[in-house]
Amino acid sequence: MELLHLHYFRTVAEELNFTHAANRLFISQPALSMTIKKLERELDTELFNRNGRTITLTNQGRILLQSVEKIENELALVKDRLSNPEQDVTISLASSHGRFIQILLAEFLVNPSATLFNTEILSNREILSQLLTDEIHFSISFMEIKHPEVTSEPVIEEDIVLTYPGHYTEQEVMRVLYDNETAKSFLFPSHNKDYNSFIKLKMTEFSLYADSIRYIDDVSLQVALRQQRHFSFVPVSVCRELKLPFVAKDNLTIVSKIYLSRLSRGLTEEQQTVYDTIKQFFLREAASFVK
Repeated sequence: MELLHLHYFRTVAEELNFTHAANRLFISQPALSMTIKKLERELDTELFNRNGRTITLTNQGRILLQSVEKIENELALVKDRLSNPEQDVTISLASSHGRFIQILLAEFLVNPSATLFNTEILSNREILSQLLTDEIHFSISFMEIKHPEVTSEPVIEEDIVLTYPGHYTEQEVMRVLYDNETAKSFLFPSHNKDYNSFIKLKMTEFSLYADSIRYIDDVSLQVALRQQRHFSFVPVSVCRELKLPFVAKDNLTIVSKIYLSRLSRGLTEEQQTVYDTIKQFFLREAASFVK
């Protein structure tokens, strides 16, 4: 299967007319028809439904078209990078939490010439999948990414503490914490099931139970927390940022780790530079992540 033949196929699929496609490709219509028939024989399937001069894509043709578009788009990107080696480097990274991305973008995009980032908020399973397929270069998460092809290193620890409604004092919280009504007042972020499972497991260890679990998105969660009407386990750095009250006792503090993960085979020089810079940033700011 030749790339040129795939390009011919894509052109016919876009034009849905052999004559128009041939004119666009600057080849004869019979030569184009023969190329498509050869491709169909090679794939052992029909790519087009033919009804006189009218043609449409078959289901197999649509599947092939999607793949060809991806291949040609990737080749175009590679060609552009090879012809412009000094262009801006774009780093693709994912995180288990939007706050990690916010922290990094605030730190690294203040410079007009700074590295550009493609970012996503994903579950650990999605992060692993995209690392293995090179869709992202590295990730930042609160849990280790376990796979033989992935290096996942803990960078710093952070304290996750219990914030509570503002009309309570910390002493009052300790008296009402195990009441039934209190159990109905916990908030959890809706975007991250891994985090919620982790927190609920730790709550069980504290003999705390959330009878009616409320899941809300990150933006709504911040708004709700600012109102100081609910209980929630949140990083102490978030409590400081939002000026939230929190229980300082160690026996109600969850100690977690922040991991940087990448493929074990390594990164390019530019990617490694950004990776190391992010790692040093977290190490430098480690004190802000603990009580």
